[in-house]
Amino acid sequence: MNQPHFYEGQKVNFTTNSELYHDIYVAEIKKVYQDRLELALTLHKGYLLLIPIGTVIRWLFPNSNLIPESKVISRQPAQQTWSVSIPAGNTQEKKSRVIAIGSGKGGVGKTTLAINLSLALSELSKRVIILDADIGMANVELLLKLNTPLNLTNVLKGECNLRDILTPSPFGIKLLPGSSGISSLTTLNAIQFNRIISGFADLEDECDIFIIDTGAGISEVVLKFLEAADDLILITTAEPHALMDTYGLTKALAYRNTDLKPQLIINRCETELEAIKCSETFNKAASRFLKLEPELIGWIYDDKRVTKSLKTQKPLYWTYPNSDYSVQVSSIAKKLIGKKQTFDKPSGIVSFINKLKRNFG
Repeated sequence: MNQPHFYEGQKVNFTTNSELYHDIYVAEIKKVYQDRLELALTLHKGYLLLIPIGTVIRWLFPNSNLIPESKVISRQPAQQTWSVSIPAGNTQEKKSRVIAIGSGKGGVGKTTLAINLSLALSELSKRVIILDADIGMANVELLLKLNTPLNLTNVLKGECNLRDILTPSPFGIKLLPGSSGISSLTTLNAIQFNRIISGFADLEDECDIFIIDTGAGISEVVLKFLEAADDLILITTAEPHALMDTYGLTKALAYRNTDLKPQLIINRCETELEAIKCSETFNKAASRFLKLEPELIGWIYDDKRVTKSLKTQKPLYWTYPNSDYSVQVSSIAKKLIGKKQTFDKPSGIVSFINKLKRNFG
């Protein structure tokens, strides 16, 4: 996408890198010079906005992966203007990888996988953030034994920003609690969207992998999150009803987007042969009826210590790194890291949020 165009009379949304000015503001461009933009003094909620010289301005354009930046270089209150440097294109060359994990039904180990996979990726020197996108269910927070009084709902209300709710864990990964705010992403107004997109742009700079633990089942919100991600992982068990539910989820996704490339994980297997047979059966049906070929990227043996880890609220990958479960999760993490990303389509966190906006719009 080309650099957004700036012109006289244009009104543009912006935010800043300052903790004192973290809301979304509107600036009107009075004059475009070769070396600067001259802006009309901004009023915000009835107050005159006098942003200090040197502050970084981040310009926000809906449906764009570009977030150009300027610096405040002068203020002229007498002329009712202020000036910023010519916006420099921020093409987000460093993009996080967005991995969404879904399941056709609850109880197949989706959230447990999301947490332990995050730890395995962190051990591979990746900075990982988990978004708990299960509406109303703070499962990730509970299993990591974290206390998060604020969540995405508070951000959407303008009570805080995304950095305020980003919660570090003792295990080296960070949690972004979604709660009921996830459903609110379907009905964002312009100000709320710009507030969210600005916050996620900040996360792009400090996150290598952004894992989304979606809700179970085939709700509209779940489908939107799964199809907007860079990588789509479906987890199931070898039980016939679990495979059928996962196939139903795959079918719903295929009808909406024929370009999907789902990746499959078989959980709680007794043998490697069982996992391979389940995958072959699943792929045969998906190929014949959905024209999809899900890739089996791993299987995980049934490990009784998983239940214990849930009770103690300590991830198995942390407490038993040499267990069969942890070794297999590590193998999946390495396989994901080893996959070459193609950038023929927009990717990363900012792109993910823009896709959600378009999908829900």
